[in-house]
Amino acid sequence: MTQIASPSSALVRKIALIVSHVLSPIILATLLLLLTPLRDASIAWSEAVLAAVFTTIIPWLILALAKRRGAVTDMHVTVRRQRHLIYAMTATMIIIGLIILWLVNASAGIFREVFCILLGLFTVAIINIWWKVSVHLAVGTYVILQVASQRADLLPAVLLFIAVLSWSRLRSFQHTATQVCGGVAVGILIHYAHEVMALFVN
Repeated sequence: MTQIASPSSALVRKIALIVSHVLSPIILATLLLLLTPLRDASIAWSEAVLAAVFTTIIPWLILALAKRRGAVTDMHVTVRRQRHLIYAMTATMIIIGLIILWLVNASAGIFREVFCILLGLFTVAIINIWWKVSVHLAVGTYVILQVASQRADLLPAVLLFIAVLSWSRLRSFQHTATQVCGGVAVGILIHYAHEVMALFVN
């Protein structure tokens, strides 16, 4: 017998999907890049905008075009086999952005931020060959750790953010708990890669 979802469970899923959209990787990564001058005074606003344009905004436009043409089923690219081309195009745009930042002699801080996003993209792309990891949690965890970096008092907020985002992906039935945990692990790994880079690249 086919089970019919109750109105309450349908409402919960709808709320979870809204949270997933609001806290999508594109939105979080764009805000992270655009607001980097508030966290690092050495980064100019023009550099932040340039980084965002090539790292997230143009890739989002490419994704929107792919969605319109039917190359992907949704803007979150939940079908794993559809992700490879999107990852490749996004990586290409980020590399072009890094080259332009180098040509305009941008600060080391924005280079680190963009390079770590590229590193995260490569990491999830490699994992994606065999397994579907949560990009939402990879990006979300990285972003919140970057924002709260060196602020132990913000640890409760970090944990709450990760918990809410994890809940949204689980209750919208987009990921399993293991895939969510995998995304969190990737986000933590890339955050610490950024911290190590900061020790050597200034």
